[in-house]
Amino acid sequence: MSEAEIELARLLARFKLQVKRTLGRSVNLTAMTTDPAYAKATLDEIEELADDEAFLLLVICLREKLAPAAVVEPVVPAPAPEAAPVRSQAMRDYRFGARGG
Repeated sequence: MSEAEIELARLLARFKLQVKRTLGRSVNLTAMTTDPAYAKATLDEIEELADDEAFLLLVICLREKLAPAAVVEPVVPAPAPEAAPVRSQAMRDYRFGARGG
């Protein structure tokens, strides 16, 4: 196990025990690590129910570790506006009067 995996395991164990002691509920640790929707829903729910600062800090740390990295979509430039239609040669230009210039 890498150092990051060990740290995540410690946080999960602390979270499970804290939820059990404080709220009397059980948390599925496997689902927390494999199902992002379950993890988000559980952390959101526990965050609302928690009344201890250390417990809230634990929730924030877990959310940071478990949340998938935000995907930044590349900015696609808007298509260039179409150029004004070119006047056909058949159209006459009277800027210089009737006799031309």
